[in-house]
Amino acid sequence: MHRILAIAGLGTLALAAPLAAQQPAPRFFVEGLAGVVVPTFDIADVATSGGAFGAAAGFRISPRWVLMGEFDYGMHEDEATGTVDINTSHYIAKLGYVLVPARERGWEVLVNLGVGAVTFDVDGAPDSYTYPAINAGAKIAYNFSRSLALVLSPQGDIAFSDEDEVTTSNAWVWPFTAGLRVSF
Repeated sequence: MHRILAIAGLGTLALAAPLAAQQPAPRFFVEGLAGVVVPTFDIADVATSGGAFGAAAGFRISPRWVLMGEFDYGMHEDEATGTVDINTSHYIAKLGYVLVPARERGWEVLVNLGVGAVTFDVDGAPDSYTYPAINAGAKIAYNFSRSLALVLSPQGDIAFSDEDEVTTSNAWVWPFTAGLRVSF
């Protein structure tokens, strides 16, 4: 009887390993991010680089295509005096294409394009200003397991702003963040 149970147990293990390898990758993920936001071109004359934090959520439409939503919050100071707080909020919907597919352990790389909005909130100003924006970037992840990864998220957001309100008609702001991704 012990031999039969041992053979049945080994047979179950032998079948379970290939079945586990065939399980599809998790379809949903969330990311917690932190890093820096860098203004460039004309907006760099107004605001300094500053700290950032954000979050992203994604859905794998197929093994190659990913639909994402991302929020980044940047904290800047004015360039002239360094005493006025300028905060930016980035709300972007993205479509990503996977260049290096996700594996249970190892690297994954995708590039993304998106649309959304960027809000500029200047300390002491009577109003905040929100403008339509476009996005281009990448997600570079190292998967520790099927459900946990370290992710780098270099992004570029261009807000189509009003020159009378924020001194430029196209504010280029670059969130560079890193964090953890949990997939389920």
